[in-house]
Amino acid sequence: MMRPLKTLTRTACWGLVSASILAIGCSVKPLSMRGGGELVVVADPLDRPIMRRAIEERFGQIVATPQPEPLFSIIWVDGSTLAERTRAPLILLVASLDGEGPTAELLGRMLTPEVETGVREGEYVVFTRRDPWARQQMLLILVGRSRAELGERITLWADSLYNWALAFEYERLAHQLLHRGENRAAERQLTGRYGFRLRIQPDYILAQANDSLNFVRLIRHHPERWIMVAWGEMSDSTGLTPGFIYARRKQLAAAFLDPVICYDDHWRWERAGFGGLNAVLIRGLWATESAIGGGPFLSYGIWVSSKNMYYIVDGATLAPGEAKMPYLWQLDALAQTFTPPRKLKGSL
Repeated sequence: MMRPLKTLTRTACWGLVSASILAIGCSVKPLSMRGGGELVVVADPLDRPIMRRAIEERFGQIVATPQPEPLFSIIWVDGSTLAERTRAPLILLVASLDGEGPTAELLGRMLTPEVETGVREGEYVVFTRRDPWARQQMLLILVGRSRAELGERITLWADSLYNWALAFEYERLAHQLLHRGENRAAERQLTGRYGFRLRIQPDYILAQANDSLNFVRLIRHHPERWIMVAWGEMSDSTGLTPGFIYARRKQLAAAFLDPVICYDDHWRWERAGFGGLNAVLIRGLWATESAIGGGPFLSYGIWVSSKNMYYIVDGATLAPGEAKMPYLWQLDALAQTFTPPRKLKGSL
């Protein structure tokens, strides 16, 4: 049985020295690049065929916006060119001990004898490190003893790597969006009136509060984006199905001050984490009733057992002629700041 994962922050013997490996020097670390959803994969060309499918299926899944856009834009480099990407926010290094390319050589220089022994004995498989070469950066490293084992491990650990990457991106983007200020008045208004908490950028305005349908909607312009929170009583989590969330979302969208529709043949769902809660995530497409404008939306459905309540946290954007994923990443990061009243663990 595999031993518990040990991370770089716990492993004091980790031998990563930025100055000697990548010639970064000892000056103050720069800030990682802005924007969300970029993954730099550091792997030797001969190793890529055994990992490409697992990485691209998990990180590069296609989102209809309505144009197909990947969730993460994946950039492939190797150890000899990593120095050109050391300001990337999210870096995944994948190599084996018996590899022969520049990435394997780089890994060999990173590992102390003690850690290398741990890898060979199966004690170490995945490492994480925060801010190795830039601030607000995460480095994920997956190692194998051989190329064959590396292929097995990338399949086994793909979901965990993906979840760590998501959590990091949400945290990083929320800091990026909110570090210069927040709309504290709107935040206090929502908490005082409805009990939940949501961090709000200064240029979002509270555009609609519908007490009969139990939802509030905040809007930001240029390009237009909105965040909506809806809620209702639900005694049992089994009622919070993807179909229920989607139907409720359609009902609410029709009640907007500027009503919109949803396309029934363009939505999908998956289970997702949401601030420590289990959630259902729906992605779909919306349009104005006249179909002259539209775009993508995302909706999280969560159930809070202590309250016998469900919440739907929704984000959408209208950005004609622009890539939509950068705005969806921002909306997702802000949605993840939602905290239900007296946050407790929920389940689906």
